[in-house]
Amino acid sequence: MRHLLAALAVLAVTGAACAQYKTPASKPPAPGASTVPVTPNPNVQITPGPTPIEQSMESARRISRADAMKMIAAKKAIYIDVRGKDQYDIEHIKGAISIPLAEFQVRMQEMPKDKFLITYCA
Repeated sequence: MRHLLAALAVLAVTGAACAQYKTPASKPPAPGASTVPVTPNPNVQITPGPTPIEQSMESARRISRADAMKMIAAKKAIYIDVRGKDQYDIEHIKGAISIPLAEFQVRMQEMPKDKFLITYCA
């Protein structure tokens, strides 16, 4: 019980201290702008990591154009155009299936299980 009362007292003091904090009234900040002045720290460097798609692309198997054409001719593979439908409609490889990348995982059940899938975007 003492710990609960102590925690409540700390919360009350912290809440009161935060309520008293005021920013300088020089000019109102722009909508969406931070009201607390921030100075860059030269000792901190932020490097964005690879996105999940970039990570999966790094591990994707690559094949040559010649190998792709051989597999298509042998009917062991199909082309899947992962660009948007508008780009597919402009031009695409003959026989390619249009499955935009954003829909790829959702539409996996449409793809033949017995064929090698060759995706392309250009």
